[in-house]
This record gives sequence, C-alpha cells and structure tokens, in this order.
Amino acid sequence: MLSDLDAALKNYLQNETIPGQSVQVALDPPTKDWAARRTGAVLNLFLADIREDVDRRDVNLREITNDQGVVVARQQANRFYLVTYLLTAWTSTPEDDHRLLGLALVAMLRQDYLPFEYVTGDLSVLVGAGFPLTTRVGLRAMNERTYSEMMTAVGAEYRPPLSIIISMPVPTGTPEAAGPPQTVPPVVSIGDTRSGASTTVQGPDPEDPGAGYRTRTRPTSDVSAPVKP
Repeated sequence: MLSDLDAALKNYLQNETIPGQSVQVALDPPTKDWAARRTGAVLNLFLADIREDVDRRDVNLREITNDQGVVVARQQANRFYLVTYLLTAWTSTPEDDHRLLGLALVAMLRQDYLPFEYVTGDLSVLVGAGFPLTTRVGLRAMNERTYSEMMTAVGAEYRPPLSIIISMPVPTGTPEAAGPPQTVPPVVSIGDTRSGASTTVQGPDPEDPGAGYRTRTRPTSDVSAPVKP
C-alpha cells in the first residue's frame, strides 16, 4: 500500500510541478551523502510519519455483495492512516530552491486529492471503490525541534520542508460469510391467547420484493369469557 502511495505522489509531482516538463523526485532520506550524489534540481519526498486518522474510523461492518447484489459476506470497515511526507527542494541556489518548492506547492493545491490516473496497484482498487486519497498541504506536521532532531538523526542538511499529509485507506479484518439468502417470505404472528384473536403479517416475497406486505386477521373466538365470582 505504501509503495503504491509513494509511486502515486512521486509521479504526480514529476508531471504536475512544471506542466510540460519532468521534474526529478527522490524518495531517499535527504542525507549529506545523497545530497552530494544528486545531479540537477531535485524534489526530495521524505516519508516522515504514519498514524491512524481516528476521525475517519467507522465501527460498522461493510457488506460485500455478489454480481446479483446479494450480501455474501461482511467485513470490518477500512481504516484510514495519515501518511506525512516532508517535501524539500534541492538546487544550486536558495532562490531556485524556493522557486521549485513554490511550484510544487501550487501543484499540490490544484485539487485536494491525488488524481485517480496516478494511482496504481492495490491502492487503485480502494480509490476506485470510492475512497479518494485526500491531501492536506502545508499543515504543521511537527514542531521545529522535532524536525531538526530528525534531520540530524538522518544526517541531513536543513532545508525548509513543505508537509504533505495524505489520508490513505487500508483494508482491515477478514470477511465473514453471511447466512444463506432468504427464499421464503418472512412471517410474523401476534395473538391473544385468551380471546383467540390474532394478526399475521407476511413480508415481501424475496422473488418479488415489490409485492409488499400481506396482513391476515383472525377475529375473537366464540368461547365465552369466564364469569367472575
């Protein structure tokens, strides 16, 4: 799943940062060794953090249907995870760094999700099922101290980062088979054991659900009620 997301975001930035011109995008940690080896202008897309998007958690079971629309299984709803990337620009001058990073910012703000045509693999199945990869650009992903410590830990030079946070759906749970399909109409009877009166309600026929409900009422029996002393 993460590799699919990496590829989608990388391909988007490569093609949309400067329309009509391909931009080099790297997923490597921005270490000093990497910076020394790079050639030309590069956008570095560094995966910095992953955590659950608890605001989108759904406790209801998801129904799985066959081609006839019959529920054949139920499964826990997808979870969503906030995947945080730190985007930095690497050129020969600070001015060009800022220009390239600004172009990437504009590209990411053209829509609030990654377009479907850039999504491949297993992730494309979830996106096609109605779970887009929503984006949040420029939010404060971490404080300055945490970012500085992280860059020091990977041995990287400080560059101003642009945070890109994507809410990614992840399938969870195991499908559990549903019961066999209904073949006869449901019937509910309500009766009075003392008077003998009863009402029977028959639900729609599974073969003809548009037929509606049928109700049958049996009146009070002729048995006389006991006389109180």
